[in-house]
Amino acid sequence: MNKKGIVVSPPFKPIYTGGVSCGGSPDPIELRKYLMYWDEIDYPSNMLIHVSSPEIDYLEQTGKLKRTHVRFQGTISSGRGEFFIQAQEAAFRKNQDEEPGCWTIAQLADIPFYTQQSVSVGVEVELYDMLPVPSADTPLADILEFKEKRQDELTAFRCHMDEVNEKILSSRDIPRARNAQMARVELALKDIDKTLNESGIKRITTHLKNVINADFSGIAGAGLGSAGISTFIGMSPLIAGVAGAGLVFGVKSLIMPSNQCPTDLSYINSIRKNFR
Repeated sequence: MNKKGIVVSPPFKPIYTGGVSCGGSPDPIELRKYLMYWDEIDYPSNMLIHVSSPEIDYLEQTGKLKRTHVRFQGTISSGRGEFFIQAQEAAFRKNQDEEPGCWTIAQLADIPFYTQQSVSVGVEVELYDMLPVPSADTPLADILEFKEKRQDELTAFRCHMDEVNEKILSSRDIPRARNAQMARVELALKDIDKTLNESGIKRITTHLKNVINADFSGIAGAGLGSAGISTFIGMSPLIAGVAGAGLVFGVKSLIMPSNQCPTDLSYINSIRKNFR
């Protein structure tokens, strides 16, 4: 399987008057999620502000995280936080040029934001409360050791989730994509959860949400605006007492990047509470 890399932004919130408000280092759970399921993290730095943390520094020393340094040319708007997003987009383009097809982006925000963007009918794919991730106090070294020993299980899950997204992209049809792949995704998640328990690593279940950046306006019911249409596929919870675990497909109006950030997938935070 090809290498999987992800370019991660600092946490931010879009401002309704324009721009974003950035602050702080990545949430420990988010950092562990991307460390667990991707081969390499890029947490770009820029010439204006350098955001870091002891955990980011440690991962950089191990070679599992890199810091693409972005130097801006010409005039740049720095008053509303756009340079953080511009740096992420520039790092993504650089990585894609060097390793085509291996990289995507994650924005640590509920709503995506790009320096150039548009609103189109797209698809959100969200694995809700089914993704096993080491707890926030799990040492990063333990996660790296687990990845070395259990690479097959992690790769199987990534392959099955990739197939879900690729089927949707190629067929423009959600039902066929989910019917063909759900059993394999669920089994792969249970295998990972089992091996984490066997390794003695404390874990939680969290969410994995991505936007497929393609035009899905031809799907029946997609013209419903921001509400759109939604389909929930229930799965057996990995932790007793969890309600509503499963996979959600939503077709609705979404913010997507223009040509400056040519990625088929963008990962964002989940804002769902439950499906009851």
